Amino acid sequence: IGVPPELEPADFARVAGQAVVVDVRPQAEFMAGHVPGAMSNTFRDAFATWLGWLVPLDTPLLFVLGEEPLERVLDESLLVGHERFVGVLRGGMDAWHAAGLPVTSATLVDAQGAKDALLGGAIALDVREPDEFASGHIEGAIHVPLGSLAAKLGTLRRDVPIVTNCGHGERSASARSILQRAGFDQLHNLDGGIDAWKEAGYRVVS
Repeated sequence: IGVPPELEPADFARVAGQAVVVDVRPQAEFMAGHVPGAMSNTFRDAFATWLGWLVPLDTPLLFVLGEEPLERVLDESLLVGHERFVGVLRGGMDAWHAAGLPVTSATLVDAQGAKDALLGGAIALDVREPDEFASGHIEGAIHVPLGSLAAKLGTLRRDVPIVTNCGHGERSASARSILQRAGFDQLHNLDGGIDAWKEAGYRVVS
């Protein structure tokens, strides 16, 4: 399996509709600005696990990188059976911006911002695993583990804002990107996850 070609932004944009764009940058960078429709999967120890869980095998993949070495990203992808590498964005998001192509940004809220949104009628969506959720969660939160989210989009309301949260923020950024791809548009991500919520002194229930 060869190394995917580096694509100029315009060429990358033309192919993006027939592939899944995987943005491997840290979640804060993703939230600040990303290719419309891209899926956030921060390159970390759990990268391969979540790629294998969230993206069906044989799906064509495009990558947006930051400082992450392409070789390592490809090796981790191959570990879970992904091998249809279509291309990599040449020059990353800086080149995308310079080309004047559309950029989507997202709202990253701190614990106070999340609490204000919830008091204003938003729904908390907790995408952690069942044991994590049981150990303590925001009161009234809807629990949908990240790996099940794509199959349960029809159970979520689209007429109210959603605040996604996980343990630290990476999985909830992935969740937010899945929701955005599905047409949800009132989305916030809790920066620092449930840990930040608790550190702010806010209540959790179990």
